[in-house]
This record gives sequence, structure tokens and C-alpha cells, in this order.
Amino acid sequence: MNRTHVVERAYQLARTQNCLNTGDVVKALSGEGYSGAEISHFQGSSIRADLNRICKMPKPEAA
Repeated sequence: MNRTHVVERAYQLARTQNCLNTGDVVKALSGEGYSGAEISHFQGSSIRADLNRICKMPKPEAA
């Protein structure tokens, strides 16, 4: 199976209207079938802060 790396997918999700914070990103990743080991990348404060920053950026309205 060839799927998007968990970190890349997290950044993609952070840019969507569905994710308002890192917790939402982690829930979405889990729902997509990423394992706890893969999701453990997001325990670090630096990556969490970066994802939270992206989640809070203005997003274009859905068409």
C-alpha cells in the first residue's frame, strides 16, 4: 500500500477547515487508519505548535 507519509498528511489536514487544532489532526489521522506509532510523531512541542499555527490560519471558503 502506497499512502502519504503521516507527517505530510498531517500538514495537509491542518490546512483544511475540519481541523482547528493538533487534536483534530490526530483524530483525523487515526480515523484514516494511521497507527499509534505513526501518530506518535506529534508528541513533540515543536511540531504541535507548527500544526496549531497552520490550523489557525485563514482558510478559503468552500465552493
